[in-house]
Amino acid sequence: MRPPVTFFRFRAGLAGMALAAAVAACSPQIVTHGNMVDVDALAKIEPGRTDQSTVLALLGSPSSQGNFGEPTWYYIGQLTERQAFYRPETIERRVVYIDFEPDGTVMSIGSLDMDDGKKIAFVDRETPTAGQRITLLRQLIGNIGRFTPTE
Repeated sequence: MRPPVTFFRFRAGLAGMALAAAVAACSPQIVTHGNMVDVDALAKIEPGRTDQSTVLALLGSPSSQGNFGEPTWYYIGQLTERQAFYRPETIERRVVYIDFEPDGTVMSIGSLDMDDGKKIAFVDRETPTAGQRITLLRQLIGNIGRFTPTE
């Protein structure tokens, strides 16, 4: 007895869906973190003419502002690519900073990218603590007879 043709079509469709899922899982995922400033909107900002409210309308709220009363806004963003289970890789990083005059008009505009960044090597050493290293077993045995029951 021969199975109906629809069974073969079902198996072929199921295999096709499994193949499509496997191909989709291997395609890279590109994710935007932060605020990637639109270049066209940035071109509309003119130093000496544009004020803070116009910058806010064009670019949105800044990622960070200057400390200690500095009138500087920072727009920080990056694009990362992740493929399957590998570690994400940064494709593009951009920091746009806008300096303002005390009256609120734009004084200057600057940009930093990945080439301007510095790699930081973290130190894996541990700082030793004062005293002796006591194991769990030594702590448990050391507490025997130390406490007296209340009467």
